[in-house]
Amino acid sequence: MNHLRNALWMQVRGHEITLVCTKKSPLEAAALDAHLSVISIRKPARHYAFLSALMILLSLKKRGVKALMIRNTSDISLGASIAFLSFKRIHVHFFMELMFHEQKQQLYRTIRYSFLSSWICSLEYMKKKVLSSTRIHPNKVCVIPSALDFSQISALSKSEARKQLKLPVDKVLFGMIGRIDRKKRIELAILALHQLQNSDYQLLIVGEETPDSPDSYLTELQQLIQEKELENQVHFCGFQQETGPFYRAIDALIMASDFETFGMSTIEALAHQTLVIATNSGGSKELLNQFPFGILVEPGDASSFAIAMEKIAERIPKDVDFKTFQAYFDHRRICENIESRILSCESVR
Repeated sequence: MNHLRNALWMQVRGHEITLVCTKKSPLEAAALDAHLSVISIRKPARHYAFLSALMILLSLKKRGVKALMIRNTSDISLGASIAFLSFKRIHVHFFMELMFHEQKQQLYRTIRYSFLSSWICSLEYMKKKVLSSTRIHPNKVCVIPSALDFSQISALSKSEARKQLKLPVDKVLFGMIGRIDRKKRIELAILALHQLQNSDYQLLIVGEETPDSPDSYLTELQQLIQEKELENQVHFCGFQQETGPFYRAIDALIMASDFETFGMSTIEALAHQTLVIATNSGGSKELLNQFPFGILVEPGDASSFAIAMEKIAERIPKDVDFKTFQAYFDHRRICENIESRILSCESVR
């Protein structure tokens, strides 16, 4: 929902916003609930979606839209087609949220990328990867981090948050949040918890499976918990609409995936001054090196997670400048950057 959140921030600043959504998607429902102007379409083809592009273009022209922002890699072809069909009168800006690992220098990709007006990365390592793996013009690539509205950060104390969530006040609580998916490597945290052999350590897992997913990952996790006799220490909490109390209640967030492109959960945890244990790769590596409020561990190594979990209970960070952190990720500063660097305009407030 980053796309919706950013759209609402820009609307508050005085911009006229229209959201292009797939019909009957959660994003469409949320956008309509927020009373945004919406263009609803059937899911377009991944490549060469010229018909969908033409239909969207006609709707955008009726609304006088001059800039189109996309966040999904699969929408680059669609966005490039809209730029092409509009003779680049509509500027298409790609906000990169997922990292790729292979080369993207094929001729058809280079032509496609040439129709993008800008390619925005959340972190420096992403920009370096884009420049080394594509033939896009370097002047089009820039770094603007994802943002947070710090006025929405929960002010609850740890004890208040635990009371609200009906959690034990005398345990060391570790948390994981997000879709229950194999890429999240939740099993590593469970195995680490088993290695610690300490009933005072507990793990809270917030999130759900992908709807209608044929994957048996959740069942496998439940079987692993039974096998390791951790039923009283691992708790599945389901989806939580309000995540602030969760971040306040836990002692540390665990990000166990082998690679996180950015990791919104990481900066959300840091915003609540909650420690993070994450793999030493991708976005987590850059974020925790820049703001050292946690521990980096080797990807895929349950023992490394166990060691970090044992250390975290007594770790008191002293070197993190939270004012600098807040200023860096503040949504108002990010919106100003988008206005000046991407849209080449001043705020219209």
